[in-house]
Amino acid sequence: MMVNHAMAFGTGDLNPHYFIIPPLTSYLLFIFYGLYYMVLSVLGAIQGAEAFAVSFFSDPTPFYLIGRIVAGVIPSILSVFLIYKLALKFFSRKAAIYASLVMALTFLNVVNAHYIYADNLMVMFTILAYIAIADIITSSRGKDYILAGFMTGIATAAKYNAALLIVPFLLAHFTNRERKNLNILLFAGSGIAAFIIFNPYSVLDFKFFLESVTGRIMGGYMGWTYHMVYSMFEGLGFSASILALAGAVIFLLKERRKAVFLISFPLVFYLHLVIRSQQYSRYALVLIPFFALFLAFLFYDYFLPRLKSKAAKLLIIVISFLVIVPTTIKSVKADMLFTSLDTRSEATKWIEDALPPSTRIAVDHTFFSPRLIQTEEQMKAKEVLLDNQPELKELKEAKLPYQMEALEGRKRYEVYYIVRDTSEGSEFLTEWPAVETSLKAIEKARIEYVVLNSTTMNEDTKNLQEELELKYQRIAEFSPYHEGGFRPPMDRAALTALPIKTEELFSRDKSGPYLVIYKLKKR
Repeated sequence: MMVNHAMAFGTGDLNPHYFIIPPLTSYLLFIFYGLYYMVLSVLGAIQGAEAFAVSFFSDPTPFYLIGRIVAGVIPSILSVFLIYKLALKFFSRKAAIYASLVMALTFLNVVNAHYIYADNLMVMFTILAYIAIADIITSSRGKDYILAGFMTGIATAAKYNAALLIVPFLLAHFTNRERKNLNILLFAGSGIAAFIIFNPYSVLDFKFFLESVTGRIMGGYMGWTYHMVYSMFEGLGFSASILALAGAVIFLLKERRKAVFLISFPLVFYLHLVIRSQQYSRYALVLIPFFALFLAFLFYDYFLPRLKSKAAKLLIIVISFLVIVPTTIKSVKADMLFTSLDTRSEATKWIEDALPPSTRIAVDHTFFSPRLIQTEEQMKAKEVLLDNQPELKELKEAKLPYQMEALEGRKRYEVYYIVRDTSEGSEFLTEWPAVETSLKAIEKARIEYVVLNSTTMNEDTKNLQEELELKYQRIAEFSPYHEGGFRPPMDRAALTALPIKTEELFSRDKSGPYLVIYKLKKR
């Protein structure tokens, strides 16, 4: 999504027309895509902006690699260094080094470093903001308030819930005995200015922005334990998470003022996750640096200084490393899966090798399915859907010709998307043409092959599969698991990425969904 929005800015319209996720990440990608375009132009590898757009639709790999580096790898690596700098403000150098080590090896941080998500940038700027806000505890200088506000504004422009940094700011301000209350205006002013600079259409298109952030952002009550059990226990490890919480409690008892300041944001943020969030573990990613700090404090600033013998000190150091072994092993496993051939790529190659062009194929999902190119007639016919999404109509009108030009000479198929109800059509071009989830409708559409995935299986697709099993032939299967068997994943939350749950992660030797292909020819 963010890559597509970044490329869309190349049309000259910098209004994202989408505010559910702030546009900062897409703007940042747009800048780097511009630099990439300049390099290609200087080298003579591309001739003009239109050829650049065609190259994106022809092979988007370089664009996604740039996106992963800019929005994933770089902020995640910088966060490792920044948590070291933040830790030094409160703890010993040993604790700071250990906190950065935890940040570097933690599974949730490692796996998200591979993705193009706003969360990675939000984590980096949150730590930067915390470093700046920490100075306010002892400083009443206006420039420190301006810097703290500016960093908070950028973090909020990366993801809206970073606005909760207002809580540690207020604590830092009122902890300062020499505080000047007018400095709050400097913090607020610089924060608002930063947010507007990096999200200008929040003002220029205020009505749509307000409608988006108040009515279109999804989320709901997740319960008190969900993100702790799923996101933290699986993302950091059970023992490490529990010990980090113990470290936070001990730190609070030992140094109340400092502890309240450090605990305030993760505590308020977790309450936010309880009341209104989504099931994805990345929503808790910003908690990892704080858990790393509390874990580092427990081992290296609480236990270690209290031990007299070298053997006891060595034992604590060994335990501190053993605690993060499970999450490190998961990180290594994730990296191995990232280098594997995805089942969707396998299925695409099989289809292109085995089936002739223009074969009618129905797939049950736009994402968890082989990457097949639709016929030119199907792509041209998508123009009838443009009125269903008027705010993006002009962009999509410009996009279709580039897509068709980029895909000339490629093997094409008549691809249909299996949906529950086709009566109202779809606002998404990727879901058209559609066929209802019934064998009768599929047969009526003269579909020759059906591809089902196990990840998004519901009652309708289960019934469809049962009918297909009875009447037609299963001709190909592509499994990500060590053992066979068409089954739903044990981790149903991480649908768009690698699984988070340990049992699901280690049951795999490949990424992607379990795919089954049926040939619609009577037995």
